[in-house]
Amino acid sequence: MAFLSLLLRRLLPFAALLVAAAGPLRAQRAGPLETPLPPDLLRLLADEVSGELAFHHLMKLAGAPWLRSREELTGASTFHESGELLRLARGYGIETIRLDRYEAPGTFEYPLEGELWVEGRRLARIPADPALVASGSRSGEVEGPLVYVPEIPPHGVPAFQESAARNPEGYRGAVALMWSHPRGALFEALDRAGVRAVIAFNARERYLDPDQVVYSSGPYAQGQNLRMGFSVSWRQWSELLEDLQRGITPKVKGRVVMESFPNRFETVYAWIPGTEPELPGVVFTAHLFEGYTKRGANDNAGGPAIQLEILRALHHLIATGRLPRPRRTLHFLWPNEISGTYEFIRREPELLDRWAVNINMDMVSEGLRKNNSVFTMSETPAHLPSFYDGLAASILNYLWRTNDIVYLPDSPRGRPGGQYFPEPLWEKNGSRDAFRFFIHEATGGSDHIVFNNPSVRVPGIEFFTWPDQWYHADKDLPENADPTQMRRVAFVGAATAWACVALTDELLPSLLDWVSDFGYRRVAERAIPRAMAWLDQATGPDPRLRPDEALLFARSVLEASVSREMDAVASVRSVYSGSGRAEAWVAARLKEWEGYREGLERFLLAAASARGFGTLRPPAPSAEERRLAARIPRLAPGIRGVETSLQRYAPYRQWMEAHGGEVEALGLTNGQMTQILNFVDGRRSLGEIVVRVRAATGEPLSVAQAARYLEILQEVGWIGGT
Repeated sequence: MAFLSLLLRRLLPFAALLVAAAGPLRAQRAGPLETPLPPDLLRLLADEVSGELAFHHLMKLAGAPWLRSREELTGASTFHESGELLRLARGYGIETIRLDRYEAPGTFEYPLEGELWVEGRRLARIPADPALVASGSRSGEVEGPLVYVPEIPPHGVPAFQESAARNPEGYRGAVALMWSHPRGALFEALDRAGVRAVIAFNARERYLDPDQVVYSSGPYAQGQNLRMGFSVSWRQWSELLEDLQRGITPKVKGRVVMESFPNRFETVYAWIPGTEPELPGVVFTAHLFEGYTKRGANDNAGGPAIQLEILRALHHLIATGRLPRPRRTLHFLWPNEISGTYEFIRREPELLDRWAVNINMDMVSEGLRKNNSVFTMSETPAHLPSFYDGLAASILNYLWRTNDIVYLPDSPRGRPGGQYFPEPLWEKNGSRDAFRFFIHEATGGSDHIVFNNPSVRVPGIEFFTWPDQWYHADKDLPENADPTQMRRVAFVGAATAWACVALTDELLPSLLDWVSDFGYRRVAERAIPRAMAWLDQATGPDPRLRPDEALLFARSVLEASVSREMDAVASVRSVYSGSGRAEAWVAARLKEWEGYREGLERFLLAAASARGFGTLRPPAPSAEERRLAARIPRLAPGIRGVETSLQRYAPYRQWMEAHGGEVEALGLTNGQMTQILNFVDGRRSLGEIVVRVRAATGEPLSVAQAARYLEILQEVGWIGGT
């Protein structure tokens, strides 16, 4: 860390000198509570958002994991969550809202009934125990002895088959007590042995909560005999195991009624219109559904509940004149997770140009201390850099500094003695937990991946809480949520979104400070160590790379990282005013980064020289390489937002069937092909794309390889030309 600090101290003044000569740039930073928004506005938002109201929304959406009515399942009525969310919003006077319903391919299975009896006493039943029946089970009844089947690794399955063949009556018609629902060869062996059902436990943390049951699945539709799976709690399961170990063979009786229903999408879409609605704004997402059986309070009724409170609060402040109507529109999208978001965009791809950033909330209502968790943000990915990372960092830092007792010399103080949060943001019926957060590299798993898809291209982040001790469990209940945390998340969402849709020239300099400062930290903490690690692979008694190879990868990492941060700064143009002084500030900050880039290049060469590389320089590209590198690829018309998977694109599949060997002959890995597509945006040259793909994958890649791959995609109609 001392080395990195020294590096930054040496490079930043050099960059600052370049900028000072270039034009206007506000360089001073304020105190620890500075954000791009003024204190009065932060206080206004903090006073208006209510964690209690958000909690009430959650209770109405998912107060209990009850089973759905037949009217919901058949489509005679809306699903409870979407209908209730629409009703709540309209009750707050929100008229710009609609509920879209449309068919989806296929069907889904739903457990209408289920019972599990052991020795004449009921152990569990549906609807009281909604996670009892494993998905994939089939209707039927079973009655037989309970037998224990221990954990069996794949190589042990043949031995189990031999044992079952020697003792056929020991398994025929039995119910197996297992550590998890079987799959693959073990499932097939149990089915051939005549096992009729499986009882397994599935828990997130069985010692913290021995009574929870995680929703489970199994391949029971494939079985001839083995057709049902039951999931019980760790306490129930372990007591059954104790009985077997004591020599007792319990008699088990089970019954399942499954029924198929047509799939469909239901999406609630709301918006707060801006004065210039054609300009890019913000789109909030939080999924209402993740399958139709599992219904979780925190995964994810809490996300729409909090966003409804953001919608209510901002609508109310605008309607009462305490906030002006923003220039840009705020959008709210509450769909089926991922699939519903894709479907909504396919139907209205014109909205993509009206979204500058996606704020996705998934599992954000949990109590931090109760779940032993931390609030996190998955930042925008490297191929879609956004100013939002730095903006969010400023508001999260403000919330931490004002809702934690921070023992730093410049920490704000609350009441005398300092043992109170300086600007407490909590609820009367919520916790007094300190706020803690962590920002990490982009991850997937929720609706933000739809926006980060290279065929959608809207920078997306995810707010998330992890761990969740009741994740995907029947006890994902409101009691594990926290009105205090819900208020804080609503504040973060409202503040960052407002900064995007109502950004003025007066707020822009501070925003640029945060975007650049966040970028400098990201380069120092990630890129520089990675670059040095590449150089180190060409040193020592047993080097893995030649010095020229190591230098190429190290340079690619640093070049890609600086380009990413410059793109993040430039992305402010998607939400700024467009005035002359606003553009001058952005241009000046980009010049600062150019100076930083030059300083890093000198540092890299010095680091290589210190490792004995001498005065090594990269070879000059040939004329053909320069020609190819200058190409600027872009998606073909009709692809963006409509065709979101190259592998499912019919012309590509047909081409691969006829010419698949050509792609294989290029020698590209799946990761390289994915990353090449990620970085195609109609602005980056092929040379820039190659550098960024090298940095992202750590694999050799030539301009010629990338160019030929894109030519193939142009032939199939995915790329529209270069």
